[in-house]
Amino acid sequence: MVGGLSQYRNLLIYAGILLFLGAILVGCSTEESAKSTESEETAESTETAELEDGIDESEKAIRAVIEKEFNGPDEKYRDLWNVMAEKHPVDPSEEEYNEFLKSPAYTNLTDYMEKSYAAYFTDNGYDNFSRSGAFYYSFSDSDYRISTSDIDVVQSDNGDTLYSFTFKVLYEPADDEADEYDFEGRAIAPEEGKIDKIDFNDKDQLIEDLR
Repeated sequence: MVGGLSQYRNLLIYAGILLFLGAILVGCSTEESAKSTESEETAESTETAELEDGIDESEKAIRAVIEKEFNGPDEKYRDLWNVMAEKHPVDPSEEEYNEFLKSPAYTNLTDYMEKSYAAYFTDNGYDNFSRSGAFYYSFSDSDYRISTSDIDVVQSDNGDTLYSFTFKVLYEPADDEADEYDFEGRAIAPEEGKIDKIDFNDKDQLIEDLR
């Protein structure tokens, strides 16, 4: 009987040791898995940072403006523009017009434009672009979508501030088949990450199809 109790006690001790060793092995495996996952995430993060570092700030600004202008139309801009147009006084006096420029209908629109684009331009560059280029492809009242692809920006060999670029725009009208349009253009960025002038060459006349 004593031998049986002793054997039973030994089995309990042996089982306890196995459970303890199993817990250690599971813990080690989990720790190694966590370390492996962390290493992979760190490697991916480093690779992404290296790719971004390969693009200068001016190229990033040019890309951002292209993507903002040619992915849309921008529905918020359309709404703000329509409110502004409705509130615009007809044949106003100078005083009436100055009051209109201070009204929410006008300032909400200009604030949104500034928030969308000003960070990518010099002061003079933004003033010019906001008057002649900003949201140009969102003006149409037609039902459509546009999106960009294949953006390629190249710094000129003739000067560090000169850039040329090409890209494609997919035009998807609600009542017709989609089509792709080729664009090219040039930009001048006298300050790092700040555009002073940007021109788009609508080679296939997308703007005509939007009207």
